[in-house]
Amino acid sequence: MDGFEENTEPANLVWACKSCNTSIGLVLKHAGIGRRTRQLNPSAEGASTLAQWVTAVLSMKGQSDAMHPAAAIDIIHATPPDVRSRFAKAIWRIRRQRGTDRWARA
Repeated sequence: MDGFEENTEPANLVWACKSCNTSIGLVLKHAGIGRRTRQLNPSAEGASTLAQWVTAVLSMKGQSDAMHPAAAIDIIHATPPDVRSRFAKAIWRIRRQRGTDRWARA
């Protein structure tokens, strides 16, 4: 209702189909209420890019508010194991390049 999806108070929530939710968002935008959000909907293939994967993982861990944790979990679960492995290899390659591939020691 107030245009801020992080406000999950019952009085601020309304049930709406995807089409109606889009219309509500446009009305709020034109009225200058709330803030725009970037929607990332999971597909049958899951994450198709490393950026989508990292966004989903960080959102699931509560380290990003780019997407709702439930949507992040859906993307993670829908990503095939071979694609997850490819993303893991890419992440480790980047970490080695940056020198952040070692565990911190106390």
